[in-house]
Formats: sequence, structure tokens, C-alpha cells
Amino acid sequence: YLLNVYPDGLTGQERMDYIKRKTREYERLKGEWAERASPDDLEFVGGMVLKDVLRTDRTHPYYAGSEDSPHLMALHDLLITYALTHPRVSYCQGMSDIASPILAVMDHEGQAYICFCGIMKRLATNFQMDGEVMAVKFRHLKVLLQRTDPEFYAYLLAHGADDLFFCYRWLLLELKREFAFEDALRLLEVAWSSLPPDPPETEVELTGPPLPPTEGRASRHRLMVRPARELAAGEDVASRWGDGEEGGCPPRLPAKQSSFGDFQSSPEARGVGGDGEEEEEDRGREEEEPLLQPPCLQSLGVKKSASAPVLNPSVDGRCSSPDGEPGPTSTAAVGGGPAAAPPDKQGAPAPSPLPPPQEFGRGNPFVLFLCLAVLLEHREHIVRSQMDYNELAMHFDRLVRRQNLNRVLHRAKALFADYLQSEVWDSEDGDEAAAGAESPASS
Repeated sequence: YLLNVYPDGLTGQERMDYIKRKTREYERLKGEWAERASPDDLEFVGGMVLKDVLRTDRTHPYYAGSEDSPHLMALHDLLITYALTHPRVSYCQGMSDIASPILAVMDHEGQAYICFCGIMKRLATNFQMDGEVMAVKFRHLKVLLQRTDPEFYAYLLAHGADDLFFCYRWLLLELKREFAFEDALRLLEVAWSSLPPDPPETEVELTGPPLPPTEGRASRHRLMVRPARELAAGEDVASRWGDGEEGGCPPRLPAKQSSFGDFQSSPEARGVGGDGEEEEEDRGREEEEPLLQPPCLQSLGVKKSASAPVLNPSVDGRCSSPDGEPGPTSTAAVGGGPAAAPPDKQGAPAPSPLPPPQEFGRGNPFVLFLCLAVLLEHREHIVRSQMDYNELAMHFDRLVRRQNLNRVLHRAKALFADYLQSEVWDSEDGDEAAAGAESPASS
């Protein structure tokens, strides 16, 4: 139900029959690889998928062992089947992270594929070549941070990190990789539970539309390298990734580390924990993470608008540092008036109002609050250490699978409740917020 696999109204026996029938459909699709792709295309797709599968969650017992273990092969096969049956989406780095926990829980390749198709109905747009959906999510996260903690946002702005591109992996994978595997399962269940149900009218589709007749192998191969490559040469990056006040992108920020994964192999990245003290390396870590980075590293502009209430940055009105020490008291009250601007920012334009839930985060607002909670958990350490963009990226890279789930969830739930209770929303589509909040977002 959480992944919108079952249609409404099925009895227990009908659900069992439905899953058995869809599993047989998957086995049929899996047997059609050669009919759906040329040998060269199949080799290309298989190589991309295998490369990622062999380094996805290998420290977890379910995926440990030899490279030809049945669980790894099941993950490999369901991802190839998805890529070949959804040519407009194909396969992109990061999809193995989405499928991995589903397969580990279901422990059945066919049923895991059905669930993967259910979740990809919502997440496939994250992997679009134009980056439009991810740009919206970055913009919404930026506005959320501005409204929640204007002082911290001002710090990031002054240090060239206000574009929040170091959060790319969080938004793309809905923070799956930031927590230990078992914690990530709990996080995903909570996040999925926050979404309004969107069951299929008849049954979940296991295939997608074909490529347009004018597109062929070149298009499939171009899709494969997303999102770990730059946009194609000649792409209008400014129009796709910018939303500046004058209609264009702001100037490019100083050069930044382009790949978050590159930091993970450095001793500096592995040896420092969230509180700035040395930690032991992950001795059992066998895989190099697939590189995940934005399609382009150009600042996302955010339009300014009238002032509105600022959300409470934490449960008790204070921000916590990674070691649990409380930070400065927040200037905002839940549902109250606008918080005072920082002393050096008096008179600065206020951030935009937040969109209603069906639009915020492209219909998944709780993930934005999870991202915000992670940022605020490390706020004091970041400011105290005077981290710039590259140092921020390194800091969060070395915390992969090490974030504190209980603290992040506790903070995110409180922030999300403040947002829902405030009802200070500004619909980007011009819809009535109250009416729109009752309907699930379309993906």
C-alpha cells in the first residue's frame, strides 16, 4: 500500500492473486530482454547496472558475499528489466539505492520489481535529463531553510554554499544513503507513510511508454549517464536550472568539488566524524559508492516575495549541534509573525512563502523537512568550523550511513507539524491551498 501497488477495494485473496499475476508478468518481461534491446544496447545497460549493483549496500548481510550471489543477481536483473521496459527513463546511477532496500525486505525478485515500479512512478522525474524536477526541489529546500533559519542561510550565502548542491544525494535518493541500512528502512517507511495514497486505477504498470520513433540508441546511452554527467553540450542550463530575479541564472559560484563521491576515498573524508573528532574507518566497507552529482553546478535562483511567518527551527526552539549541545534560541515562533532579520540583514527581502503540501517538494514535502533537520543537526558545528562549500560536501560525505535517525526524525516531524498547522502557503499554480491540500500530488 505504501508504494501504491494495490488498487483499491481488493480482498485478501484478490491481493494474493493480483501479486501472483503481476509476478508472472515480470517473469515474461525478464525473458524479453533480447527482443527489447540490441546486443550492444543490452551490453551497455548491463554494464552500467552491474557496476552500481556491485557497490550498493555490500556491507549489509543480504548483499554480502561473492559478486555472483543470488541477491546481487536479482537486484541486477530487476534493474535491467526496468531499464529496458521503461526506455524513456532507462537506468541512472542512484536507482540501485532505491531498489536495494525493497528487494531486501521483499526477498522476492518479482515482487520487488512490482514495488520498484510503484515507487518509480513517483521518483522517475528525479532522473530526467533536464533536471527540472530536481531544480524545483532545490529551490523549495532553499526557501524552507531561509524561512526556518535565516541566520544559518545567511552564513551559507556568505560562504558560497547557499545553492545547497551538497544536498543533491539527499533529494535524489530521499536520504536513503545517509543512514545505516536498518535505520534507512525505518526512515523510508515513515517518509512513504507521510504521502497521500495514490493507488492505481486498475493495476500498477510494469512497463513504460516507448522512445519516440526519432530517438534510438544514442538517446538510450545519453539517458544512461544521468545524473552523473553534465547536461549535453549546448543545453540551455540557465533556463533549466535557474530562476533568477531577472529571468536568468545568477553568476556561477567559485569552483567547487564536482563529485561528492570523490571525497569518500580520501583519508580526511573517512577519518572525521560529525563532531569534528576522529572516528574509526568503516572496516567492513567493501564498495565505492556510485558518484552522484547535480547535472550542472550552477546556482539556483530563488525569487523574493513578501514576508511571512518563519517556522521554528527545532522542537524546543533551539538548534542542536552534532554533539547534542543546544544552539542559539530561535527568533521564530510557530505560526507567529515574521522573525527578525539577522542584525546585518535588516531590511533584506524576506524569503518566498512556502507552497502547499501537494506542491511543496513536488508533492513530497516531508523529505524536505528531513533534509532541513539534517542541516540543523549540524548547524553549530558547521558555523563553528567556518565550513565553505567544499568542506560542507566533505563533511556530509563522511557521514554517509552515520546520521542519527532518532534525532533527525524527531526534529523533522516537529518542523513538518509546524508547517501543516501554520497553513501559510502560496500556491505556485494559483490553486486554492485548502482545496489542493486534500488531493495527492501528480508525478
